[in-house]
Amino acid sequence: MMMVIVLSVMFLGSMQPIMMVLSLIFILLLYSLFLYKLMVSFWYSYALVMVMLSGVFVIFTYMASLSPNEGFEIYSLIFLVLFMVIVFLNKKVVIISLISDFVSLNLWVAYLGLFSLFLVVLLLSVMVMVVWVSMKAKGALRVF
Repeated sequence: MMMVIVLSVMFLGSMQPIMMVLSLIFILLLYSLFLYKLMVSFWYSYALVMVMLSGVFVIFTYMASLSPNEGFEIYSLIFLVLFMVIVFLNKKVVIISLISDFVSLNLWVAYLGLFSLFLVVLLLSVMVMVVWVSMKAKGALRVF
């Protein structure tokens, strides 16, 4: 969780759009790992990663085409390094464990098999719909 906080501050402190998109990708990957540990099933985190990464990559290509090739600003990198050093050296920071006492998954145990089956069917149907929409004769893609 500490890494998510550091990446969130990095997202807020960065001025380059490419750095913002990269920090969003890393935050998304950390949240998907958190969901995998929490739910003991990787299908929900996998669906989240696929949906969110597709949107983030659309934003990434849009920003990469709009912004010129700029180098990173020195003061933002110095700010980031100083912030990370202060956060990791502070002994009073409370680190919340992924497996905490207040999180109970007893309600999910009985429905986990059905939930995983639902997510598999959902991913398969979304994949079929994406292929159907992206066909040149039927889809929204521009013919060159």
